[in-house]
Amino acid sequence: MTVDPNARESWTRAGIRVWTAIGVLILVALGAYALGAVFSALVPFIIGALIVLLLRRPVAWLVSRRMNRLLAVALCYLTAMAVVAIVLTFIIPPIYQQVAGFVGHLPGYTQRAYGLWDRLIVHPRAHGGIPTWLQAIALGLRDQLVAGAGSWSQAIASSAVATGGSIAGGVIGFVLALIIGFYTLADLPRLQKEILTVVGPRARDEVTHVGKTVTRVLGGWLRGTLIQSTVVAVLFTVGLSIAGVPYALAIGVIGGLFNVVPYVGPVITGLLAASAGLFVSPLTALWALLVVVIVQQFDSLIMAPRIMSEQVDLHPLLVILALLVGATLFGIPGMVLSVPVAAIMKGLFVYWFERGTERRIGSEDGVLFRETVPDGEKSESGKPAGTGGD
Repeated sequence: MTVDPNARESWTRAGIRVWTAIGVLILVALGAYALGAVFSALVPFIIGALIVLLLRRPVAWLVSRRMNRLLAVALCYLTAMAVVAIVLTFIIPPIYQQVAGFVGHLPGYTQRAYGLWDRLIVHPRAHGGIPTWLQAIALGLRDQLVAGAGSWSQAIASSAVATGGSIAGGVIGFVLALIIGFYTLADLPRLQKEILTVVGPRARDEVTHVGKTVTRVLGGWLRGTLIQSTVVAVLFTVGLSIAGVPYALAIGVIGGLFNVVPYVGPVITGLLAASAGLFVSPLTALWALLVVVIVQQFDSLIMAPRIMSEQVDLHPLLVILALLVGATLFGIPGMVLSVPVAAIMKGLFVYWFERGTERRIGSEDGVLFRETVPDGEKSESGKPAGTGGD
């Protein structure tokens, strides 16, 4: 019995593909295991990379104005440290006082909440009565909340102890991250040149474009997230203050921090605001919820898509789609990382599509495939980022 040479070749190719896929999966698994084993040692490098992403455009702008690169990096560092010092001196103390006061009053809020519960649910006859089935649902919800509160309290307590014990390590790690970020920014063009020399001329264009796409998108996403969280925190604070909610500043800041997690963060903020407002009056709690809902809708439907669209060249429709798909597939981490991942995928797709088909689909006035070159992305010579520079 003779075997068709073409069939044998097809099976050979299929076997090579299968074993290649298995090998790639094994390498990915080993890489993930190794990354988990050394992750704590990589934290300063990750923070340093974030510093580079945030400051590389200001540094490039100063260098394009003929300033020495080392001096430009030092100036950006000094400016950032001055801003941090102002925040720590004038903004953090009142926020800390309000957060500490809010946390300190939580036990009293809990007791008053139980008193309200007792009047409305446990002994409702004086208030017109509540159906038995509704009481059963409410009691079941209360038991779940109490159980959850207990586990949350234990987790918070253990985290506080662990955090207190690792403050020194965190400070050392942050100082190392500052040093790593400084030297990386100072030597960034030479680092890029050495990397391109290692990859060789055949892969130079691909590696250059992938690197520029990833750094542009991640930097824009970080800036957009900071802008969005700051605006949301201000809106929450102003709105809750007008509504007469106590500790409006603390709740607003917490809301701005939690806003990094789409949809989930506003729910937590709404619960905190309603809890604080309820013990002024039920009407205040209602106004607090209304403020949170209005700010959340403004952020989700108008501000977030627009900000992210401008920062990462991703159309608002794709921003919303990325958030929904990320939440469906990977939950909260998927929501947080969905926008930068989608923007990177879009940028790489446009590049390889245009390279393979010789048809241009990206343009400055495009919709799904908009491509822009921000001023900060120009190199020291004034050319677009795709032609050189950092």
